[in-house]
Amino acid sequence: MKRTVCGVWLLASLAACDDSSQPAEPSSMPPAAAVAVAVEQQFTVRDLGTLGGTLSHANSINEQGEVVGVAQTAAGQPRAFLWRAGQGMRSLGTLGGSQSRARGLNDRTEVVGFSEIRPGSPVTRAFLWIEGSGMRSLGTLGGESSVANAINNRRDVVGSSDTRNGNTRAYLWTEEHGMRNLGTLGGKNSDAFDLNDLTQVVGWSETSDGSSHAFLWTPGRGMEDLGTLGGASSVAWGINETGAIVGQSETAGGRQVAFLWTRERGMRSLGTLPGLPESFAARVNTGLRVVGYSFSDAGAQPFLWMPGDGMQPLPTLGGAGGEAEELNEFGQIAGVSTKRNGEIHATLWTPRTGPLAVMEQPPR
Repeated sequence: MKRTVCGVWLLASLAACDDSSQPAEPSSMPPAAAVAVAVEQQFTVRDLGTLGGTLSHANSINEQGEVVGVAQTAAGQPRAFLWRAGQGMRSLGTLGGSQSRARGLNDRTEVVGFSEIRPGSPVTRAFLWIEGSGMRSLGTLGGESSVANAINNRRDVVGSSDTRNGNTRAYLWTEEHGMRNLGTLGGKNSDAFDLNDLTQVVGWSETSDGSSHAFLWTPGRGMEDLGTLGGASSVAWGINETGAIVGQSETAGGRQVAFLWTRERGMRSLGTLPGLPESFAARVNTGLRVVGYSFSDAGAQPFLWMPGDGMQPLPTLGGAGGEAEELNEFGQIAGVSTKRNGEIHATLWTPRTGPLAVMEQPPR
């Protein structure tokens, strides 16, 4: 089970960000007939554009509706971007190389991700970008490369880093203590993908038998194995402020299925979209709205899951398929979808009617 930190697009030229130690799934786009028709009138769907190229992918959204991700420049280089309504998309630069990717941001518009440190180098470093200060490296756990995946409103950062002995470990970075190794569930490698303002961290870790399991790490209890849906592997990708966790798990039948985990109920399957036998849950908000994508070998379709309503496909930019990566408390969703001409662009979904309706402009 693998999931790249790159998303659906340009996998050949973005090969530097594909880490074989991280859970991933195939992300090509499916035929339109493979999924049920989305209820398009529930959402406005906005193309966030690119940095001059033909491809972009949104990875995170905050409560202000600001979006970060990675976009292709006119020269074909992938660059971390920040998008704001009324201002559009801007490049956040690099740490000296020619490529960078933004993975997360908080409500203070502080952005994390990873960047090359020299053009063409396989070495990447986790970065923290702050308006007015720019991009700075967060270092490593003694090895060459690191990646930052998420940041909370306390400026705590999580991700993964190489260690001196060549393993990959989940870390928690803070301004006070720098980068801290969060350990494993008994195996050699781990990665952290999200955290909340209580500094509860989720991700995946190898176990002593070599399996990969979703974990919850807390300052008082350390790393806790969340188990699976009956199969050998699982990964936790998102956590909300009340401690609800989403991700993907292998079932006893060998399928990969999105899950929702709570302390009260444990891990439960969220199902899949019609015609797409597998699914992945990326993020959950405090209303237990979940976003992600359902997929087959043919590709992926973005979804929104709600308690009582289940999983529904999200509309696209006119093409077939995409992925939903994160949502905020106003119900806005950031991700990626295809256009009618086949280009793949960063996408912002905004609900406009019903229980998910949001204010026209989220407050700052």
